[in-house]
Amino acid sequence: MIRQLLVLTLLACVAPACAHFPWLYVNDDAYPRLFFGEGLSDRDYHLPESVEGAEIHQSAIDAPAKLLTMEGLEEEGFFGLEGEDPIEPRGRLTTTIVYGSYHGSKLTYYAQHFPAEAPQAWPAAGDDAKFQATLGVAGDELVATILWDGEPAAATGVTLSNEVGGEGVSTKTDAEGIARFPLDKVHDGLNGLMVMKVDKNDRGEVNGKDYTSATHILTATFHFSEEAASKTAAALPALPEAVTSFGAASTDGWLYVYSGHIGQAHDHSRDNLSKHFRRIRLDGEGDWEELPAGPPLQGMAMVPHGGKVYRIGGLDARNPSGEEEDMHSVDRFSCYDPAAGEWAELTPLPKPRSSHNAVVIDDTLYVAGGWRLSGDSEGDWEVGALAYDLTDEQGEWVMLPEPPFKCRALAVGQVDGLVAVLCGLTDETGMSKAVHFYDPATRAWSAGPEFPGKSFHGFGLAAWNVDGVLYAGGMGGTLYKLNEDRSEWVEADKFETKRFFHQLVPDGQGGLLAVAGASPSTGHTGNIERLDLVMPEPAAEEEPAEATVAAE
Repeated sequence: MIRQLLVLTLLACVAPACAHFPWLYVNDDAYPRLFFGEGLSDRDYHLPESVEGAEIHQSAIDAPAKLLTMEGLEEEGFFGLEGEDPIEPRGRLTTTIVYGSYHGSKLTYYAQHFPAEAPQAWPAAGDDAKFQATLGVAGDELVATILWDGEPAAATGVTLSNEVGGEGVSTKTDAEGIARFPLDKVHDGLNGLMVMKVDKNDRGEVNGKDYTSATHILTATFHFSEEAASKTAAALPALPEAVTSFGAASTDGWLYVYSGHIGQAHDHSRDNLSKHFRRIRLDGEGDWEELPAGPPLQGMAMVPHGGKVYRIGGLDARNPSGEEEDMHSVDRFSCYDPAAGEWAELTPLPKPRSSHNAVVIDDTLYVAGGWRLSGDSEGDWEVGALAYDLTDEQGEWVMLPEPPFKCRALAVGQVDGLVAVLCGLTDETGMSKAVHFYDPATRAWSAGPEFPGKSFHGFGLAAWNVDGVLYAGGMGGTLYKLNEDRSEWVEADKFETKRFFHQLVPDGQGGLLAVAGASPSTGHTGNIERLDLVMPEPAAEEEPAEATVAAE
């Protein structure tokens, strides 16, 4: 179908080579790839020299566009380029390739890929390509907007195909450059759009050869998941930027979000730290408000108390993007008073600390876990837990009895007057499912029930207490609650979006908000969803017919 479309619409392009196009995608192991084929299932054609040198960028990731390092790869069923490193499945991959003069026409390819499966995560138009598509889902249709030089490409043919082959589906854009396809024609997996534009008035020279027209071909590929597309609407407007490892707290009808990591995962620099401190009403009225920001940080703890918000420690990145990491934990302890609209500095931590967590019980702040980074050091793990009396204006930090763990990227909550410390990454680089309790009355630590799921489900976990019940959840996609005698974790709800390095905060209505974080399927997110803490009743199983039972 694609070749037929070419023959019918592009008379100047008649040779077989012109029926091959560059296609971008990300494989199951998150490595970006490019191949040159007639369609998405044709991945073993040799790369022309111009395509071998393609420069592929990842953009729309809340950071400067990143040039990906690609290497040639030849294996059974694939001949093309593959990224040196895996990427987060978000943003947009783009490349522009000038093929050269072909039968008197200057041939230019534009390839895009949207790696996120959830349409909500597909980015809007950017300024990184002259010929591009933006994608979305409206009702039961895939909506593609085709842009040329930032303007709608009206009355332009668009063909939808997929990785399993078969006949493509073609349509034309309307006056707004919009093409619509029924969702039942969209494959659950990798799909692609192909669009062409011919300029018969373009003349010039390319690679020493004259041309008397210009042919522009766009391929825009995307992963689609019917399950991801059916996710419910967010509880609150998403944050203006996708963020992880941030601070969040809710108090007096407001949700507060402080700084955090933006950009690529594991790309740590001062450019990839959010410079914002924001709040939004929990009832959904109004939009995000900018507040006085302190230092850009990630891996800090933030808790509410008495209508104020307290920020503890965190990690400062001093290097610019692309240079050797220069990371420093900080000892700052600060309080934001909404009434005054300003931050106040309190007694610093005894030592700098980041990747820790904290909770308030009565009027006492408790801090546990974390480590200390300083420049090129590998990190010193914190073995001590701390307490601070928030009623004392001249307060001092008090060291608690040494905990039976060394963990960071952990969750800290409270239940029955006890400090609860959950999971995290151990000093031996292992994932922990362990749960520990600290009793302020006896100053003693004890073991709790192991957290459910796989070990990595506790990495970047979040926890909070609602109406006396401790809840925790994250990457595994299930929210658990601790039962009354603290002996077992039971399912309480399901996340619409699996996430880690997020925050759980009360929504003021008896539920929890899961705020931002990183999704295993879409990477950094600014999405906020509400967890109602009520598991749906399991569907009743129908009795099998006697004939079916007999057959089995």
